[in-house]
Amino acid sequence: MSNRAGGEKVGTAVSSLERPKLVPSFLPMVSAGVPEGPAYRAGIPLIHESRLTTRDRGGVGKNLSEGWCLNFAVGCTHGCKFCYVDVINKLFAGGRFKNNPAARREVQEKDWGDYFMVPENLDEAIAETPWERWAGKEVMLSSMHDPYLPQLAPYARSILEHALPAGVRFCVQTRSLLVTKDLDLLSEYADQIRLQVSVATSSLRLQRIIEPNVPTPTRRFEVLRKAKAAGLPTGIILAPIFPPVEVREDVIGDVESMADTLATIRPDHIYGESLHPRGQNMRLLEDALGHPIEFPTSFDFHAGRAFRRALRKQKMQGTWWPDHHV
Repeated sequence: MSNRAGGEKVGTAVSSLERPKLVPSFLPMVSAGVPEGPAYRAGIPLIHESRLTTRDRGGVGKNLSEGWCLNFAVGCTHGCKFCYVDVINKLFAGGRFKNNPAARREVQEKDWGDYFMVPENLDEAIAETPWERWAGKEVMLSSMHDPYLPQLAPYARSILEHALPAGVRFCVQTRSLLVTKDLDLLSEYADQIRLQVSVATSSLRLQRIIEPNVPTPTRRFEVLRKAKAAGLPTGIILAPIFPPVEVREDVIGDVESMADTLATIRPDHIYGESLHPRGQNMRLLEDALGHPIEFPTSFDFHAGRAFRRALRKQKMQGTWWPDHHV
């Protein structure tokens, strides 16, 4: 498969999705080294209500759960520059850590990717959560961090070992390769699992800048292949789709390249979303890219149209999540 996202035009590109610029060299890949922050305690039970569900369930229109989520850390060592979980953490830090000023400062004063905390009572919380209460319900694992960070993968397996026999269903959402180590367990409960990955671009040059601590897109696509081979329902979120930037000009070519790869996998669920400016993510992105990000007029609309057209070419369908803030 040819990489059509590195600057050459593919097919008929609309002008609002192109930006003719010189392409600078990309940043080198770096490894995550975020020291664990102050101690805090997880609430019990670990499962909480979530709006990452369909509108008929009172959610925001994203079919990622039946209205439940399970987060078991604060922060994420992936440190993806575009992530807007940080704005949520900072918004609620005052209440969540009302009696824990060290943890509150950690979240409020540091950038996304520079803080990371695992609850000191996580083993206890896993053991004492009444999992059977959510039997038959789909829970998102996880919505505020990757559940398969190296520091969290053993806890993720422990959660699954407790919850799956109790009948809990999971949408496991990850950018990590470590989930493949649990395919033995997940395949035992294939009717209770939906394994999804997220990929923002087929351009390695852009990926190394915006998510430098995450495996390459190719390796994440391979996670889906392995999950399909293990008999698991699979899904992918193509997000966030970036507007034209200097290291990756052709938006349509990028989306079509990802669709070409998905045509060889045929995941059960395909979702897409454009880059959403939230909190500090634009500052972090522009610092990393070395230039301001310019959104063409109606970019979210045109990106959604490119997403749907690329999938239709491959006889696939997907759901685009529009940015309601634009």
